[in-house]
Amino acid sequence: MEEMILSPCDGVLVTFRIQENLTQKRCNTFFKIRLKDDTILEIKKTYQGKISSVEVREGEEVVKGMVLAYVEEYALEI
Repeated sequence: MEEMILSPCDGVLVTFRIQENLTQKRCNTFFKIRLKDDTILEIKKTYQGKISSVEVREGEEVVKGMVLAYVEEYALEI
């Protein structure tokens, strides 16, 4: 199942720490967004799967609701 990672706010993408087609099983900080008041918001997600695509670049302005990346999640192993 593919899931979107959306920007929760307006700001500038400072950095991202994910790579396409990277398979992982843990909680990660995906993106860091600098808000207008210069605070940094970290976007984290816990998943098991791989990054299908990254839709933004560092330094790019983002708006609330904008797609930042797609994650192809796998069924959790028990």
